[in-house]
Amino acid sequence: MCGIFAYMGHEPLSIIEVLKVLQILELEQERLSESSPLGGDGAGIAFLDKRSKFTVEKAGKANISPVYDLRLLVGKTAVSSCLVLGHVRQASPEFEKTIEHKECTQPYKPLCPYDFNLVSAHNGIVQNYLDLKDKLSASHSFESQKVKKIIDSEVIPHLFEELLSETKDTRKATHALFEQIKGSNTHGNTAVMFYANKSEAHLNVLQKGRTRGLVIWTSPKNEVLLCSREQPVEKILNEFMLENCFRKIVEISHKDSVNLEAHFSFAL
Repeated sequence: MCGIFAYMGHEPLSIIEVLKVLQILELEQERLSESSPLGGDGAGIAFLDKRSKFTVEKAGKANISPVYDLRLLVGKTAVSSCLVLGHVRQASPEFEKTIEHKECTQPYKPLCPYDFNLVSAHNGIVQNYLDLKDKLSASHSFESQKVKKIIDSEVIPHLFEELLSETKDTRKATHALFEQIKGSNTHGNTAVMFYANKSEAHLNVLQKGRTRGLVIWTSPKNEVLLCSREQPVEKILNEFMLENCFRKIVEISHKDSVNLEAHFSFAL
């Protein structure tokens, strides 16, 4: 099971700083209670660019640190963004043979008939992902299908965009997604979806059951930071968080089984 980072705010956040967070998150592991770190099998980052579209960069497992490879892809440019979504991958046994392929790494940006500007990241195991895929009404193109193995995580954004096309409401779409995905007692699901149009952005979060953890902070300006673990964020972004008066509003450990839906939005 994987690790997720997300930020939505008025103050642009440095992509290089986010990659530093992911570098630590990739190795996070409580040795006495977790059998593996949160990452090591892939890494990716998505951010809203100057054209108000999501740019996505991803790396599969090619060496010891996929985040290091990702930093080389992004380069040393001083890119920053008000919407950022990062992911480090720890593949479940079903998908171990896919780890070298970046198409099987998140975040995912669906390119389908709905033409929604959205990206998603997922931590957990969607047990019924093939059933959900078969129930999709439109024609969908899956990145991971290029390596002949559709990843359960990639079904989530495609289902979310269909639900959003029906409801026209991100809260309702997130709730419907929550109701439809199934996990187990030991492997639940956390999903984070960014949706942006010309005037506003929405960050939608669901936690269903037990995953690798989830911590959410907000600021007085309705800005949001979230991460699967607290320590990487506190270590790298402590000054940024203090300057912008972030406070913790949600703390779920990897030992907790919790159901949660959260929705945040602000004008672009």
